[in-house]
Amino acid sequence: MIYPNRLKEKDIIEIISPSNGIKNKHLNKYENAVNNLKKFGFLVIEDNYVKNSINGVSSTAENRATEFNKAINNKNVKALIACSGGDYIIQILDLIKSKNIVKNVKWIQGHSDITALLFYITTAYDIATIYSFNVKTFGDSNLPNSMIENNIQFLKGYQLVQIEYGFKISNKKILQPWECITKYAPIKGRIIGGCLDSLKDIIGTKYDKVKKFLRKYKNDGIVWYFDVAEMKNEDILRTLWQFKSAGWFQGCKGILFGRLQNEITYTNTSLIAAIKYNLNDLNIPILINTDIGHTNPVFTIINGSFVEIEKNEKYIMETFFK
Repeated sequence: MIYPNRLKEKDIIEIISPSNGIKNKHLNKYENAVNNLKKFGFLVIEDNYVKNSINGVSSTAENRATEFNKAINNKNVKALIACSGGDYIIQILDLIKSKNIVKNVKWIQGHSDITALLFYITTAYDIATIYSFNVKTFGDSNLPNSMIENNIQFLKGYQLVQIEYGFKISNKKILQPWECITKYAPIKGRIIGGCLDSLKDIIGTKYDKVKKFLRKYKNDGIVWYFDVAEMKNEDILRTLWQFKSAGWFQGCKGILFGRLQNEITYTNTSLIAAIKYNLNDLNIPILINTDIGHTNPVFTIINGSFVEIEKNEKYIMETFFK
């Protein structure tokens, strides 16, 4: 696994808009985020379309891809952070010059729809990427300090232990601890995953390099994580069936499901039932309500890294760059 160089003071971070841009109502939060990144000692620039948002995209697919390719090729830029998620990052995948990603390895971070880009880079080219949050979150003052600090420390190349938060932030703080819905055991393996809504778009396409990734790291074991954005429990059940049928869970040692904003069903199928229908016979630990997803606070996940997850009073995840 290739890990990008650690960021240093005065290194340049570029904010990119490969899917949607920043909506007007979020511009103040975005500016706060940029200022906070500067306070951490980084220099910040942005691509030409970050502050655009029309019909769910920052610009045309061609423009978005051009900006991304320029950012990858800019040797002065040491990390890329997406400004927003969205729905249409798949439109730029055919336009990205993948060879340049290998020649100019740097941290690439995003969340939600950005999954397709991060997942492909890690599974196809063995380059670690960051799944945690998009740049606006750096401007949110209502989050645990550790959530932002952990992200910054990973960008700086440190290997950290993250501790279960055990709550979600909605209009107020709501207790929601991690829950093992199968027989508990410590989990070890190489972690990969992302937003389930986006991963389903990749399966079976030329961007599906999962079997190659599983073969390469079979001796480490694989830990999957899934962030559900808008899928109903019925969608989750069908998508997990697809993944299992395609062999995505070969060598799997454990699975993490992030907290759902809202559990939605039209057939009275529970989330646990949807998961167990496909995965119960894997006989591995499966956790729900983990600090991954569309409700804060969240962990920073390094796609491709080796993790160890165990429970003392709370669950902890330790990340290793190996």
